[in-house]
Amino acid sequence: MVILIVGHSRASKGAYNKDRKIWEYDLNEYEANKVFEILTNKNIPCGIVHRETYSGLPKKVNAYNPKFIVSFHHNSFDENSTGTETLYYHTSKNGKELAKIMQRKTVEALGYKDRGIKAKDSEDRGGYLLKYTNAPCVILEPCFISNNTELDNFIENQDKYCNAVAEGIIEFINM
Repeated sequence: MVILIVGHSRASKGAYNKDRKIWEYDLNEYEANKVFEILTNKNIPCGIVHRETYSGLPKKVNAYNPKFIVSFHHNSFDENSTGTETLYYHTSKNGKELAKIMQRKTVEALGYKDRGIKAKDSEDRGGYLLKYTNAPCVILEPCFISNNTELDNFIENQDKYCNAVAEGIIEFINM
């Protein structure tokens, strides 16, 4: 089973683009649901997990005993930041392989600057989830929600991105 995590929560929605009036959580939820739909239509066992508390998230995910985990997020910094990156736990060989696939598929689909895959430890942003889940886990950061041009383009290509994520998951399963 593949677990898809909706990054952030209804109570803590993550980054916000005030010009476009879009919360990161809303993008993440759409993407997780769309990828779930694509995978389900291809008979690939998967589930969606919503966060209640960040500290409780790994335990909630681990209860499903997944083969691997994909967490949906978006970066935010300033209006000039751009690009795609994928995070994985620094000691996870399979997490690194999954990150390579997801990064390649995302960059191909969106055409954004390739910021690369990023190894994280437990002290880094996202590191807690990456460390304490029992299966390989990656955090997708396809674009900067703080960059209006990149966000507008992303929204136009969101379904293309979701298809790329699903393709990456299938590629990893078939390795």
